[in-house]
Amino acid sequence: MKRVIFDIILFISVFIFPWWISALMLLVGIFIFNNFYEFIVASVINFSLYSTGDSRIISSVVYFPLIIITIYITIQFIKSNIILYKNNI
Repeated sequence: MKRVIFDIILFISVFIFPWWISALMLLVGIFIFNNFYEFIVASVINFSLYSTGDSRIISSVVYFPLIIITIYITIQFIKSNIILYKNNI
């Protein structure tokens, strides 16, 4: 039930609050919940709402989801190797 309420607040924040508040909520959510796939979806929505046309790789529509998935996998790997985090599960 906590995750559902957090998801509703997160997706409302994506459309109402500035991008950095949603990004902070995503980082909190990824460490509170296991398999927080909403991180990927909300990040792509944030990108589509707040991005500007640019020639940099991070601004590319193709590469940004790949970068977000890589960040998600890296954070999951780091979470599995944190000793204090393992004890709390």
